[in-house]
Amino acid sequence: MHFRTFPVNSFGLTRAECFVTLRARGPLRASYWLLVSHSSRGVYVRRSVLLIAFVTLLTAFVHGQQPTLAARGTGVQPVTDNTQINQSDVPVNQSDLYCAGFVSPKSLPRQSFVAGGVGTPIQTHFRERDLIYLHGSGYEPGMRVSLVREMRDLNAFSPFPETRNLLLRTGQMYSELGYARILEIRGHHVAVAQVEFACEGVVTGDLAVPFVPKAEVSYRKQSNMDRFPATRASVTGRIVAAREFDQYLSAGSKIYVNVGARNGVKAGDYFRVVRDYRIESNDAVDAAVYNEPFGEETQKNPPQLPIKSLGDLPKRVVGEAIVLGTTSGTATAMITFSLEDVHVGDVIELESE
Repeated sequence: MHFRTFPVNSFGLTRAECFVTLRARGPLRASYWLLVSHSSRGVYVRRSVLLIAFVTLLTAFVHGQQPTLAARGTGVQPVTDNTQINQSDVPVNQSDLYCAGFVSPKSLPRQSFVAGGVGTPIQTHFRERDLIYLHGSGYEPGMRVSLVREMRDLNAFSPFPETRNLLLRTGQMYSELGYARILEIRGHHVAVAQVEFACEGVVTGDLAVPFVPKAEVSYRKQSNMDRFPATRASVTGRIVAAREFDQYLSAGSKIYVNVGARNGVKAGDYFRVVRDYRIESNDAVDAAVYNEPFGEETQKNPPQLPIKSLGDLPKRVVGEAIVLGTTSGTATAMITFSLEDVHVGDVIELESE
């Protein structure tokens, strides 16, 4: 056997033997004899006994921290209803209103455009406070003009085949760059203007169109809705494109839809974005999963819906968007929250007030 030597004064002992009782809290209690022998060489305590005492104390302490069955309860705990959506909305600011872009059912006139600037040809991009030259007619000192860019998508590939021609059928997409104020008229077709607000760099060839102040929108701070809407809205449409030609969208993204003022849509309205389970509603990667077997290998001949019947499953809400502006046949909106990726081609439904 092995013994460890401790000096007598380290234990504060005054007699040869003592009885030490260790009592643990909780349902476990333990008492141990610690035989302490005093000799001229010190006090000898069995190391194994001390180790057992320490482990028992630690076990009893941990057990005492755990609630008993009575405290935990043995009944079935209620489960939160996940069919109800309660989400905080993204607020709308000036940049959201004036930099969102839009889709116009008809192409805008191209007679008025940015011809250059004070730093031309060295300076190619113009921003706030820069002086630029506008070509065109109808300018007057003090008037404002909006600066927009006619957009084209350099990437012809779309992950959603069903939506390839949606934008072409809806109209021409424009990016909003900001606005400028006319300072002076020089000649019959040139005006000097100063950029007052810029979303991004303005370049030669960008268009100048009449300025229309954006209507302020009152946005919600919180949205509440059923994730599986049972009724169909009176006004429905599709997301035909998004700013910068993005395909996968989330909160804060700007989207363009194929319903507008003639459908009763106005700034401040809300769309819910919904998606069904048809294979056409997914990109090529997700669609490939439909060709794989569902379920678990341990299932024996499980019944399954045919792929063509998956469209019978309930549609689900994937996000919500607030309308920032409209044309006669289109609307620009901003996604205020998303539960998953929002896709170009998703269905939008006008929420009732």
